Amino acid sequence: MKLVTVEGNFSEIMNYSDFNYVDLPGFRKDAVVQVDAKVSIGYNLDSLKISTNEKEKTIIISHLPKPSIIAIDADVKFKNLSSGWFTSFSEQELTKLNTLGKEKIRQKAMNTELIKQAEEQKNELFELLFYMAKGNGYKIIIEGKELNNQLPDIKS
Repeated sequence: MKLVTVEGNFSEIMNYSDFNYVDLPGFRKDAVVQVDAKVSIGYNLDSLKISTNEKEKTIIISHLPKPSIIAIDADVKFKNLSSGWFTSFSEQELTKLNTLGKEKIRQKAMNTELIKQAEEQKNELFELLFYMAKGNGYKIIIEGKELNNQLPDIKS
């Protein structure tokens, strides 16, 4: 299960140039690649452990994951795709350009505040859980620390 807490939209334009054998007209391949993407950041909850102790009315949460990129939904457009007389773009090269575009978007997203915002969203989720549990007479223990009105700084 995955929990997306933050999304961001990114755009990238890449210039690509390559040639076969010699860099002369007729052997050169050029492309402009435009990548528009929505990046979803959140938590992969596969390793998360939640247990309860009915007797002590306690919910225990452990193995919190770190926020990460959950998905990149990219729209890749090839503009000004030009090849020479003796060269053309292969399917493998177009796939490579697609992958490079997504990787540029991934790097761009990692250099923003989205990871920090995902952490903040997680803390808001824990605050909601605290009030729901408290209303039912339960307490929550996260990574060995009790969750209360003063939320502990729980780092993933």
